[in-house]
Amino acid sequence: MIRYKNNFQLAMNALTEARSDHYDGVNGIYRFSAYLEIDDGDSEENYAKYLERVSEILSKLSVRPNRIYVCDNKFEIDWYPKGFQIVMTREQYLQLMLEFAAFLNDTEIPNFYINDGSFGDDPEEPVRSVNNTVNFLPKFNSRCFGLKKSETVDIFY
Repeated sequence: MIRYKNNFQLAMNALTEARSDHYDGVNGIYRFSAYLEIDDGDSEENYAKYLERVSEILSKLSVRPNRIYVCDNKFEIDWYPKGFQIVMTREQYLQLMLEFAAFLNDTEIPNFYINDGSFGDDPEEPVRSVNNTVNFLPKFNSRCFGLKKSETVDIFY
């Protein structure tokens, strides 16, 4: 497998790697996910300081993430939908992925990439089971994804 290091390449890769039920017009979007590479050689103290610094930067983004999962050599960072977000076509899904790629590239965080492992996630529940409003034209913005203003990011180890 070729390892991409460009978010736009990773977004384009979603066309072939993402499950078709991510953009079939039946299932909701589960999450947008990114990862941040960290140096294995750092001490625990440096690691904790880096997590604190990254958390501070993430809390100031226009679309704040819902969750940070601390792994051995990376932080996985997830943005969950607000309400029920659904896309109808591969092209619409790609457009949303490209918006996400641009968002990540615009942050001041180096080594911040789309987590292509999320392309295999099980989707959210089908639209027929939803009783509230469905957005068929989601954008990667704070109206459609991420935390509400009063919420704080969850950090898991």
